[in-house]
Amino acid sequence: MDSEKQQFEIGRGKTRVMNMSYRMLIISFIAAIVIVVVLAIVMEQVLFSPGQGNVSTPTSTITITKHLKNTPASGTDLTPVATGHPYVLGTQIIDAAGHPLTLHGAQIESSFNYNKPWQAGQGPARVLNQAVFHAMAQEWKMNALRLPLSNWIWRINPVLYLGRLDPIVQQANSAGLYVILDLHDDTQSGSPYGDNADLPKAESVVFWKSIAMHYKDNPMVMFDVFNEPKATNWQTWLHGGGTQAGANIVGFQDLVDGIRSTGAKQIIIVEPGSAGGGSPKDAGWATIGNNTINDLNIVYSLHVYSGIIESPQQQDAKWGPILNHYPIYYGEWALLSNGYGQVGVAHCQNIPHAQADQIVNNFLDYMNTRHASWTAWEFTPYHLSQDYAAFSPTTLDIPWTCGDIYSHAGMGILVKQFLVTGA
Repeated sequence: MDSEKQQFEIGRGKTRVMNMSYRMLIISFIAAIVIVVVLAIVMEQVLFSPGQGNVSTPTSTITITKHLKNTPASGTDLTPVATGHPYVLGTQIIDAAGHPLTLHGAQIESSFNYNKPWQAGQGPARVLNQAVFHAMAQEWKMNALRLPLSNWIWRINPVLYLGRLDPIVQQANSAGLYVILDLHDDTQSGSPYGDNADLPKAESVVFWKSIAMHYKDNPMVMFDVFNEPKATNWQTWLHGGGTQAGANIVGFQDLVDGIRSTGAKQIIIVEPGSAGGGSPKDAGWATIGNNTINDLNIVYSLHVYSGIIESPQQQDAKWGPILNHYPIYYGEWALLSNGYGQVGVAHCQNIPHAQADQIVNNFLDYMNTRHASWTAWEFTPYHLSQDYAAFSPTTLDIPWTCGDIYSHAGMGILVKQFLVTGA
């Protein structure tokens, strides 16, 4: 009996030990699960909480940029990150992969923004096609196309208009060109208000909401929301109000808000026009004060024609408080010898022929030192290129008379040399 009792006690002891080990195993397993859950919660907070550790999300990028909005900064002391769309960081544009981006390209006008050729059946693909885009990107080393559009032509038949626009945007993107869609709204674009209401209207908001919705998933599209507006003061420029020639006037902030209401994240470009003083083509930002756009992905633009001859100090003065605070962009610029009419003559009448090359090179150098993006006017014969075959560049080193619309003189060779050689 004693032997059996002893064996029984030994068995009970083993059972207790086994039970204890089993309990410890269960406790360890539960503790491990708790630790994993806690770590998961902590990592979720670090990676996905707005404005904290996950700088790869657009939310945290916005937080960084907001801090810089009213602070002079070069942007080079910040770390760019990939967000899937180009965005503004300080004074820089950052591409979708997180690399600094400077736009260098050209504008091309077409029946997309000229009502009479469109109505006559002239297709835009005549000047906007794969051969042109290949030459721009591969031979001239451009990375941007500024493409003027008309909301009035679009409104006639949006399906037809986008049916022609989509393949052209796709071809340009495939060639490596960012496409800057630019709204032109005047008599030539088909405006029923004529040239007396060349500023944003209620119809402009409708157009941009539709275009933004259509292209919101395309990271190689940007929006230049109104070409050379004729608002008479900064409050009208920003917020609109009242009517002009029967049109209900809106502001640039309304255009931006309309685009953002669609969920589109693209960079938006704004121009000062007459609100900056002088003609819409040559006005600047010097007097804008606090009337800047309330949005974090804004690039500010100027156009330069007759002013190309001005000194770097004079060019800086036109940017006013925008310079060193935001990315800057020359949406149109040229030493243009063969413009149309009195406006065309005004573009070049003060340009000494013998100094033309140096004036263009000086302006290219100026834009380079200010890290300005630009699209030159324009990639068509006889402005930048001579033809649609070899796309040979034009030159100013031939005889030309200011305002001669038949002149073959242009600054193409200087632009191409700058882009290809960087000098």
